[in-house]
Amino acid sequence: MKKLLVLIGIVAMFGTSAAFAVSVPDPLDPAVMHIGNPPSTGTYLYNGNEVRPISNTYLGIQENGNGQPALVDPLLMIIGVPGADSGYQAPSITLSTGTGAAGGANAYSGTWNVTTGYAGSFGPAADDLYDWLGLNPSGNASNRFVNWHDADLAVNNIDAAFFGIFVYTLNDTMITGGNTIGVTFGAPLENGTFVVAYGQDSRETPHSYTTPFTEAGLTTTPPVPEPGTMILLGAGFLGLAVWGKRRRNA
Repeated sequence: MKKLLVLIGIVAMFGTSAAFAVSVPDPLDPAVMHIGNPPSTGTYLYNGNEVRPISNTYLGIQENGNGQPALVDPLLMIIGVPGADSGYQAPSITLSTGTGAAGGANAYSGTWNVTTGYAGSFGPAADDLYDWLGLNPSGNASNRFVNWHDADLAVNNIDAAFFGIFVYTLNDTMITGGNTIGVTFGAPLENGTFVVAYGQDSRETPHSYTTPFTEAGLTTTPPVPEPGTMILLGAGFLGLAVWGKRRRNA
């Protein structure tokens, strides 16, 4: 009887070990949100494998990985504009699926102005962007000021002292693994603007889905002046030409 009990104990021990050996998805390694035109395409702009080029009027947000779960509302799109303060007006947006706007109710423990989306100045003393915004759970920690600064300096010759952060809330996107949401801006983004995204799934203990620095989007084309500005510039050049001609004829 004693030998039988020992045998049962050994079997139970190995059975327990086998149960603990079952693979469990890592909650700190979710699918990442790629930004691009379209996402996951285009030559990397920095260091050969970091930062994707985006247009200043359109981009795509992709939840990378077929089979990954659907994300809940809202999906957050976050832009970092070099040198911008609370007076900057974040452009309106139109989505391929759903609706979105700068601001919106604070979510996931993050804080920003619910009307303008302005969240403050992201500078050298800040932690990585997702922690700095207060989002919980946080996300990929590679979006640090020094990375953004150095990439913008190398790509656009912009030596930013800080980035003004603006948060957009996107609803009814129904984004899920492998899907892309198109974002069209009502006015061009400033040159040197970074764009990343943040989302959560619907698990009892939600996982965050975030953009690593390698897949962040960066604008590289200065906005085209508005028609009114072009007219004023043209009138100015015409005036200078007339003034110069009069001087020569005097």
